[in-house]
Amino acid sequence: MIKTTWAGVCMACLCFLAAPGELSAQSDTSSATEQEQEAQVEEQTTATAEKPLPGPKYLNLRWDEDFCYLDGEAGSYREDFFDPVKNIHLDDDWRLNVGGEFRYRLEAETNKAFGATEPAQDTFHVFRYMLHADLKYRNLFRVFAQGIAAFDEERDLAPRGIDENRWDLHQLFFDLRVLGEDLPLTLRVGRQELQYGNQRYVSPLDWATVRRRFDAVKLFAKGKRFDADLWYAKPVVVQRKQRDRYNEDYDFYGAYVTYKGIPRHGVDAYFFASDKIGNGRNPNGNAGDESRFTLGSRFWGETAGFDYEAELAGQWGRWAGDTIQAWSWTINGGYTFADMPWEPRLGAGFDWASGDEHPFDGKVGTFDQLFPLGHAYFGYLDLIGRQNVTAVNVNLSAWPVEEKVKTALAYHTFWLNDNKDALYNAAGVPGRRDPTGNSGTEIGHELDLTLLWKLDVHSSLLLGYSHFWDSDFIRQTGVSEDADLFYVQYGFKF
Repeated sequence: MIKTTWAGVCMACLCFLAAPGELSAQSDTSSATEQEQEAQVEEQTTATAEKPLPGPKYLNLRWDEDFCYLDGEAGSYREDFFDPVKNIHLDDDWRLNVGGEFRYRLEAETNKAFGATEPAQDTFHVFRYMLHADLKYRNLFRVFAQGIAAFDEERDLAPRGIDENRWDLHQLFFDLRVLGEDLPLTLRVGRQELQYGNQRYVSPLDWATVRRRFDAVKLFAKGKRFDADLWYAKPVVVQRKQRDRYNEDYDFYGAYVTYKGIPRHGVDAYFFASDKIGNGRNPNGNAGDESRFTLGSRFWGETAGFDYEAELAGQWGRWAGDTIQAWSWTINGGYTFADMPWEPRLGAGFDWASGDEHPFDGKVGTFDQLFPLGHAYFGYLDLIGRQNVTAVNVNLSAWPVEEKVKTALAYHTFWLNDNKDALYNAAGVPGRRDPTGNSGTEIGHELDLTLLWKLDVHSSLLLGYSHFWDSDFIRQTGVSEDADLFYVQYGFKF
C-alpha cells in the first residue's frame, strides 16, 4: 500500500527530539557513584542494542522516505555522508530532500524465445541514473521531481522498451492536504509511480531499467486502522529518444483499501477498472475496444515463524463485443527457522489465472494481469505471465551473513490452464498457441538462484542464474531449446 510520507511526521520528530534529552539527564552523574555510572552505561548500551538508532532507509518508492530524524541532536541518529542533502531547512516552513540512484546490470541470456530468435545468445549492459528533489511546505504541500537517464549497450537482439529512456522526466507531482495539514487526506496530481498490495497487479516494476509510471490524479488517506486510495490514471509510454507521453487510449482507475486493525496481519480490498480504445485482438480473434473491471481481496500475516498470504480476484466486462469472465487466485506461505544458523526460510506457493476455454464462443476467459511485477512470482527469465497459467513453486532462502548476505533458490513448474489458449509472457503478450489443443498443457520448469550482498546502507550487489527446462507444449509448438539467464547487478542509492 502506498504510504503518505507526512503521516506521523510530527510524532516521529518529537520522539527523536525527546531521546537526546533523556540521554542528557541520564549522563548527569555528578553525585552518582562509580557503580551507578557503570550501570547507566550498561543500560544505555542494552537499549541501543535492542533499538538501533535511526539512519538512512531507502525505499522502493523514494517519495515515501522520511529523514526527519535528522532534526534530533548529534548522537540520536546514525550519521551518514549524505546527511547534508537530506531534510534541509530552507526556513521554518520549507524543507528539501535531495536523492538519487545509480544502477548497472550485466545480462547474458540464451534462448529467451526457446531458440526461435537469432542470435540465440545475447550479452548486454543496462544503466540507470536517477536524481530527485522533494520540497515540502510543512505538512500542507509538497512538490516531488525526479529525472532519469537509462541506456542499454551492446544488445544484439531487438531493443526492449523497458531499457532506454534518454534524459527524461520520470516523475513530477504535487501533494496538497485538502482539509488542512492536520487531516491526512491528500490530493496528488502529476506523473507518479503506483504500487499496491504485493505488486501482483500494480507495480513500478523495479527490475526494468525504466520503472513504470502514470500521469494520474490520486486522492489518498492514511489512518491508524485504514489506508485508502482513489485514482484516475493513464500509463506513460516510454520513448527511447523522445519525451515520454501518456497513452491517450488507455484509462486506468480504481480504489484500494487496507485494514490494519489485526496485529501482524492485514486485509486489502480493491477495485480496478481499465478502458482501452483500439484494435486489440482478444483470444476469440475479435478486435476492438476493451472495458475490464477487477474486484479482489488479499489477506496476509505472520504467526510464530509462519508467514502466509492469499489473494483472489475476479474480472468482468466487454472486449470487442465479447463478454469477459476471468479469475485469478494465489496462496503463498513459509516458515522461518529463527533459531537455526543462517535463519533459513522454507516456502511454497500456488498461482492460478484463468484462460479462454472455448475460443469463438462469445466469452473471454483469459485473465488480465494489468501492471505486475511478474518475475517475482513466475521466475526471473520472464517467460511466463499471470494469464492462462497454473504455477507451483517451492523456495528456500537463508542469511549466511546476518542482514548482509542473502541466498535464495526457487523451483517453478508451469502448466496452461486451457490448452487452446496461448502462452503469455511476463508482459502479457500472447506467444505460442495450439488452437487444436493437441500439444498438451505442460509448459516446463524453471530454477532461479540468487545471491544478494548488501555492501552497506547505500549499495548492494545482486547475482543470479536461471534455467528453464521446456516440456510438451513448447516442444510440440515450434523450436524447443532450454533457456538461460545470468546477471550481475550493482546498485547505489543516496
